[in-house]
Amino acid sequence: MGRLIVANLLVFAVLASAAALAYYGWSYTAEVSSRERALVEDTMRELAEEKIIGIESQLVDTDNKVFSAIHIDRPFEVDKVVKDVQAPVVSVFLLDADLKPIPSGYFSKRPAAEASAFRERFLTQILPTLPLRDLPLNQRSHVHGVWNGEEHLFSFSHRWALGRDYYVVLETDLVHVIFSVLPQFFPRTPRLYQVVDENGDGIYGTPFREPGGVVVELPFVDTVDRWRLRVAQRDTGSQTARGRRKLIDIVLIGLALTGIVAGLTVLLLASRRERKANELKSEFISNVSHELKTPLSIISMFGEMLALGRVKTPAQAHEYADIIWRESVRLARLIDNVLDFAKIERGKDVYEFAEGDVAEVVLRAVELSGHRLQQAEMTVETEIEPDLPPVSLDGNALTLATLNLVDNAIKYAADGKRIVVRLRRDGARVVLEVKDFGPGIDAAEHDRIFERFYRARAVRLKPIRGSGIGLALVEHIAKAHGGGVWIDSKPGAGATFGLWIPVPDAETS
Repeated sequence: MGRLIVANLLVFAVLASAAALAYYGWSYTAEVSSRERALVEDTMRELAEEKIIGIESQLVDTDNKVFSAIHIDRPFEVDKVVKDVQAPVVSVFLLDADLKPIPSGYFSKRPAAEASAFRERFLTQILPTLPLRDLPLNQRSHVHGVWNGEEHLFSFSHRWALGRDYYVVLETDLVHVIFSVLPQFFPRTPRLYQVVDENGDGIYGTPFREPGGVVVELPFVDTVDRWRLRVAQRDTGSQTARGRRKLIDIVLIGLALTGIVAGLTVLLLASRRERKANELKSEFISNVSHELKTPLSIISMFGEMLALGRVKTPAQAHEYADIIWRESVRLARLIDNVLDFAKIERGKDVYEFAEGDVAEVVLRAVELSGHRLQQAEMTVETEIEPDLPPVSLDGNALTLATLNLVDNAIKYAADGKRIVVRLRRDGARVVLEVKDFGPGIDAAEHDRIFERFYRARAVRLKPIRGSGIGLALVEHIAKAHGGGVWIDSKPGAGATFGLWIPVPDAETS
């Protein structure tokens, strides 16, 4: 019991260690993956910030150059300033302190009619929405919005010259920004860049169909603040490799854990089987001891009576001697069973084959069982088919097998009061059947009934001693002769145990 407790504790300790290993491996893999993802995300965030700063710095620098180059006393030079600076602007508005347009202070790249219409729309609809009056002196600001269904970016600055305030408003050329400025900052790299609007619709760049990895999205601040820059990994191969590595780690951990659990399961099953075998062996020793003790007690008792002269007549002495002889034969048979079983367990060859008559062997075994049948008040019927062919057999072994089958019927089916022993030919086989009329055996136990030490469930519930090796020896002897065994039984309908051996050079139809 102590060894069993220690073994169970070791099993549970190994299981706990395996679970801890699996948890640690999973946690470590998840942590490494999380760190890699965080590192990739931080790197792409820095790149996105760098790109946004670069784009907006270029636009803001150009705006500031235009603001600095335009003078209130030379409004007619606005178009020249735009050309000299090469500013990406569509329109320029020069306004006085009251936000009124200064004569000659308007420039537009649009056609004349369209430029005039836009100037009117700007003064009446757009200008009132711009926070020009709140802008500090010499400061730049912007507004990015939609007016009348059209998207515009306006940059403006509050200026001072010649003792008066004025304002400069620039309308940025968004088409130029999309097709000329953005491509400068997004060359082909291991990453994907996309500029989207507030609704997520693409403005510039490759659409992200299924990024499958980290995506960083940052807004523009000083210019097109309704747009956002999205960054993702183009190198899906590395992402796939990381995913594959994670999968391999999980699979390896799972296989290791499965191997440990499988090994422990096998160990537990083997331990349980060994424990059960030990229990069966203990029961076997107890039963065999009882089986040996019974004939020894009878031999001792009648031998003592003969030795002390406690017999009245020669006939009584002959009867006592006959009992001693029969019990000694029974004792020898039990010992032969045990010795033969021990030899079989060690894998030794215990058979000597020669051509012989099966019918003669069976009749001798039935005759040797006569005393036991008489004691059990049972009758035996023999049905032996005539002219059976000689076969290669070990006479002693086959006698032992027949005795075991008959003894099995006497021991466990005594209530049936009779046994039928049949010997017949079936094609290329000689078949021996021993039929009893006892309680029968459940079909669920048929596959195990010939196992060593196994005893039927119904038998174990009764006070009937048995070694549990008799039928196992029968099967071994039959297989050693090149044949086999079977059982045909139903609960309440008796049982038929069969043994067959082949007929040499038999012609089968």
